[in-house]
Amino acid sequence: MLELNPEDLYQLRKMQMDTEKRALELQKSQQDLDRFVLDLEHKHGLIAEGKTIDAKTATIRDSTPNPNNNGNGKGPTKELISATLEKADS
Repeated sequence: MLELNPEDLYQLRKMQMDTEKRALELQKSQQDLDRFVLDLEHKHGLIAEGKTIDAKTATIRDSTPNPNNNGNGKGPTKELISATLEKADS
């Protein structure tokens, strides 16, 4: 079995850390974009109207859920029925 020499191990760990750093930078950039969109929605009164800005298409759309579409392109969703159980007094 081939073993890595110390220099290769160093380069491997360094590349892993660089990758993790870039992933964190990407998360921060996404959060900055989300915050900017939220600020725009607030500034233009879209939140009160139930509308949102789609950052990818730069369009304003209705954010109220459509009961015939669950947002994943697969058509209508099924309702989930929930029940609560109450403990009977002994």
